Amino acid sequence: MKLLDNLSGWFADRQPRERLIVTLGAALLVVAAIYMALLPAMQKNAELEQRHKSLSQDFQWLRDQSAVVSSLDSSCAGQVIQSGKKKEVISRIVRRNQLKLLVLDQDDLSFFSFTVSGATPNRILQVIHQLTCQGLALESLDVRLSDDAKVGYVADIEVINVD
Repeated sequence: MKLLDNLSGWFADRQPRERLIVTLGAALLVVAAIYMALLPAMQKNAELEQRHKSLSQDFQWLRDQSAVVSSLDSSCAGQVIQSGKKKEVISRIVRRNQLKLLVLDQDDLSFFSFTVSGATPNRILQVIHQLTCQGLALESLDVRLSDDAKVGYVADIEVINVD
């Protein structure tokens, strides 16, 4: 209490303009303290809004692709497994889907990794579907936008022969 009495006595001894300046300074200090206390929460809120927007866009893309996936459901029933080396089968399927085969590596007798590029990611999904109908199981898939605007999308694909 003694500190509060000393402070109020000191404040009462000031000129009216000095009291105004001290009052404004104290008010600005309180506003700055509140702002600094709320700043992390506001930043986290902005980050969460951005994440929500991104996930909503991803969810919408997945919803748009559901028709493609459902059409691929069981369409392998009538297809015959192509003859020839699996490397040649992969090359034919990629060309048939109007994609460009950039790299094709065969690490062992049954593991293949390759990179394709094309205009739409749907064509890449079709290639994967056709490869699974040929007895190749998908191990990994990385589809991304290409740096070259003419190309569209690039996909790194790894498959394994399950015959």
